[in-house]
Amino acid sequence: MASISTNSIVEAIVSEASSLKTYLENVDEQTWASDSTSDGWTIEDIAFHLSVSVGGWASNITRAVAGHSGPPEGQSFVPSGQRASHPSGPSAREFRQKSRAQILDDFTSGHEHLQNVIGMLSEEDWAKPCFHRRGVLPVKAYLSIQIQELALHGWDIRWGIDSKAELSLSSLPLLLELVPRWIGTAFTQGLYLPVPVRYRFDVSGPLKVRKDLIVSGDTFNTEPHNAEAPDAIFRCDTGNYLLLMFGRLQVEHAIDDGRLVVEGSLERAKNFNNWFKGF
Repeated sequence: MASISTNSIVEAIVSEASSLKTYLENVDEQTWASDSTSDGWTIEDIAFHLSVSVGGWASNITRAVAGHSGPPEGQSFVPSGQRASHPSGPSAREFRQKSRAQILDDFTSGHEHLQNVIGMLSEEDWAKPCFHRRGVLPVKAYLSIQIQELALHGWDIRWGIDSKAELSLSSLPLLLELVPRWIGTAFTQGLYLPVPVRYRFDVSGPLKVRKDLIVSGDTFNTEPHNAEAPDAIFRCDTGNYLLLMFGRLQVEHAIDDGRLVVEGSLERAKNFNNWFKGF
């Protein structure tokens, strides 16, 4: 995260949280209970998840400043590829029994508290090791993942209402920085491959990406475009590239929706979702 300033991180967190709060305040009760793009999650589920989890972000940063980076009591590290989300479905919703207004109040107060905690960080504090369920990170990198939570879950919510929803422009630079870590976490070993598959990404803008991703079945690596012919080329803008990499887009549906253009083997292109899943 060396190229992203701490001020940019703070501004992005404040902007994403404020934008999502305003959006949710204008969602009617019927829509509140409708499906999002996250499998098995309603809009209410995601809003509740964000309102509850923000307290953990503030607590972990406070612990990091005090010199504690191990798991808090009752928590542990989560292995790569394993989903670690809050329970959803009818029983979880019945257990919560919180009104839409209460969830929004909790979301607002939780983010105000997080912003107060961030505001007290010294320059040295941003580099201190901090607990994250998928591995210890510097506070700066840890807070960048909060932007991932807000931006992607915000898109999950908006997509449930509007299939043309896009990621915010301000979140794109920070999310691009997080792609290498995310795909390493999300990668799932899958199909047997006697010959590796080369995916080429030709991302037009507003932030250009020109990379190849080579999957060998049980491993993968990335490299700049070269003379070797790809099996499939993905052409799209930056936002849709990020939605694909973070597991939000299914290739076949994204082509139909006009979010992706694929050249080369469509079958190989669709297999991308078998290795890089969202959660």
